[in-house]
Amino acid sequence: MNKKLKRIIMFTYILLLIVMISGATYAYFTMIEVSSVSPQIKTQAATTEWLIFSTGEPIEIIANEENFAEGMGSLTDKTYGSVLLRTNNNQFVSHNYKIFLEISDNEFVYTTADNKAELLLKVTDPDGNEITEIEGLNYVTVNAGQEKELSGFDLTNALGRYYFASNYEISTDLETQDIWNVEVTFVNLDSDQNANAGKTLTGNIRLEKVV
Repeated sequence: MNKKLKRIIMFTYILLLIVMISGATYAYFTMIEVSSVSPQIKTQAATTEWLIFSTGEPIEIIANEENFAEGMGSLTDKTYGSVLLRTNNNQFVSHNYKIFLEISDNEFVYTTADNKAELLLKVTDPDGNEITEIEGLNYVTVNAGQEKELSGFDLTNALGRYYFASNYEISTDLETQDIWNVEVTFVNLDSDQNANAGKTLTGNIRLEKVV
């Protein structure tokens, strides 16, 4: 075997090794999207009273080899749900509404033997308090590799409807606004998360008036 052929074979082995290492440390082109598809809803309860529902921009997280390698941080994006109540007659008015996340598609899986959360949901109510109880979801704390511990609701394999509040009151004698802040994090576990490469989650934040 001549020296040139030996060099070609050695280069091939090195190239294969690089490919295997990259495959074990990166999650490629993973996309998480929580769409705020609910249009702005205006409910005129009286001639001088308005109840307005709206949502922020869609959450979008795209993980690739440049932002989600081993030793890098987790990826987070945010949106919100808003309820505005306005009246012009200086009389006290009150309404109740529900706000929830509806996940219609979720391809994510657990990639660790102990089922560490890969996706975390964080919700803050209009008073600035973080919610720690949502029926159907587990509130967990995850050691995210070299980062500090991250806490939130485990969305890894969640599917269906999850209520942040099912009968929340809003009231005013002039104008008031409730804002619910929503945050989703794709947790970098500093381990092989390639099983979630190219996977997607699609959900909608919805607001509805309680009749």
